[in-house]
Amino acid sequence: MDQLGLLHRVHGGAQAINPESDIAQHIRFTINVEQKRKIAEFAVKNFVKANSYIFLDAGTTIYEMVPFLKDIHNLTVVTNSLDTAVELLKLDISTRLLGGKLKKATHAIIGETALVQLKELHFNASFIGANGLNKNGTFTTPDPAEAAIKKAEIIQADSSYILMDSSKIATNNFASFADVNEATLIIDSLSTNQKEKLPQGLIYKEANV
Repeated sequence: MDQLGLLHRVHGGAQAINPESDIAQHIRFTINVEQKRKIAEFAVKNFVKANSYIFLDAGTTIYEMVPFLKDIHNLTVVTNSLDTAVELLKLDISTRLLGGKLKKATHAIIGETALVQLKELHFNASFIGANGLNKNGTFTTPDPAEAAIKKAEIIQADSSYILMDSSKIATNNFASFADVNEATLIIDSLSTNQKEKLPQGLIYKEANV
């Protein structure tokens, strides 16, 4: 597994690395699609309200939320995802796209310009993607620039939800952006073994749609 890049050697052993970390966006869209769609549907049905402003982060699980938003009345969505913005416009949903540097790998808009804009806005809820949840109770992503955007999303929202499939439990990435007490995790159904790996203090909802 180390040769495949799925383990990261640390003092005293090895820790799993999320296998999606360095995969191109078009390939990410094909990974764990059923789980991501179930998580996305659960998030919309339970945590997106009419007459609200929400932020949709860049990420393939967040992207899967879009079809379920079409019947929500008077919704305004802000996003830093080029892919998500395009799909929102197809459904005639009021959409605002942050400006800034466009990252090739994830089609995410990042950088200081995006951060300045984000810090001037307020959201009823933010929905955020994560590449891993490590054993210390920290949500992680490979890129510090994306981590900075995710941190700001949490600060600017009344409530924050991290959408992540169970393959990312006990995996780590280079940059952290939130502790378990800063957001609610929405995840697919967990086995007993997976639940034992969850860090203490984590608030989570299993997506049983």
